[in-house]
Amino acid sequence: MRVAITIGDAQGVGPEVGAVAAAGAACEVVLVGDPAAWARAAELRQVSIDGIEIVDAGDELAAVQTGVAGCLDGRWDALCTMPIHKADLQARGFRHSGHTPYLAELCGRPTEDAVMVFAGGRLAVSLATVHIPLNEVPARLDAAAIGRAARGLREVLTKLGVDAPRIAVCGLNPHAGEDGTLGTEDRDVTAPAIAALAADGLDVSGPYPADTLFARAAAGDFDGVVALFHDQGLIPVKTLDFGRSVNITAGLPIMRTSVDHGTARDIAWTGRADARHAIAALRMAAALA
Repeated sequence: MRVAITIGDAQGVGPEVGAVAAAGAACEVVLVGDPAAWARAAELRQVSIDGIEIVDAGDELAAVQTGVAGCLDGRWDALCTMPIHKADLQARGFRHSGHTPYLAELCGRPTEDAVMVFAGGRLAVSLATVHIPLNEVPARLDAAAIGRAARGLREVLTKLGVDAPRIAVCGLNPHAGEDGTLGTEDRDVTAPAIAALAADGLDVSGPYPADTLFARAAAGDFDGVVALFHDQGLIPVKTLDFGRSVNITAGLPIMRTSVDHGTARDIAWTGRADARHAIAALRMAAALA
């Protein structure tokens, strides 16, 4: 089992938390990125990466490209990415909203095929829409998006050993729309999408009011939840599971995990960054692979 760890933003915490995770890994790892940055990070955190292969791949995007290529050609079994700095990259012409759609492009797939799933703690959650403004969500929400999120969640849960996962879908509106009195999207879009998935053999139900659904899932009523927009899913995940939950990309021919935080440049290279997230992401990559 070999997992490639990409360095992420060299001005952020990725190199140091990645080095800590690599040094204590139970699986074989390969570090991808600037060897000098990896060495500096290991020295800062007082961990040894001696004997770990380092692939010099240039900047953070080149490291991701190298990591994906290595997974596609079978050199590595999974990819674990440290965070990239989206604003800086977009200022340099990067046209994606983050890692997830870029990974799909590198795999030769439509960007919408990549599904963002969070798992590892009390909740397992996938997102039907991701990095878009809230006022665009209703127009972008359709049966295809809900279907991809449900299937991606099932893929991850099945790999984690859950047979026939029970998946619940959030409503978009308060009280899941109250039969159209608080918004028609749940009646006209979400409910038919769920019915179609159930007819296709998935154990999926809803839409349920989001304000109570996550408590039910945490209590064991469901194995996973499809959230319809970014913060609907990630506020409960990061409230309950921050440090344990892992960002997983489903729907692609490679297995990829990542930390559930950003570059944290304000504390980078001070030795204060919490490496639990990187350790959890690496363990999850090995488990899924």
